Amino acid sequence: MTGRTFIISLNLEEGNVLLEALAECPFKSVFELIGKLNQQANQLFASGASPQERQPFNFTEAELSLSLKALGNLPYHRVHKLLEDLNLQIGCQGNQHSTAVSTGYVNV
Repeated sequence: MTGRTFIISLNLEEGNVLLEALAECPFKSVFELIGKLNQQANQLFASGASPQERQPFNFTEAELSLSLKALGNLPYHRVHKLLEDLNLQIGCQGNQHSTAVSTGYVNV
């Protein structure tokens, strides 16, 4: 995987669903990402931002892949809207790069 980064906008509820999904994965593979997301959330939402307001989170390509796989393990009715939105966000950012976003991420 390349070293590309993605800016993914999430509100507090969406972030909590993502953390819940990651918590179901083997600790060894997700503990750094969970810590990174918690740190970003504390900085972004501590400034008085509304929990419903989306905030920009930074993901590497590998972190985003891991996040999508984790979300895919939760029940469909809980994550389908979030996955659709992530698909749109990834697709838009992929159009800004010189190469297309790999099909492993888009159209999840």
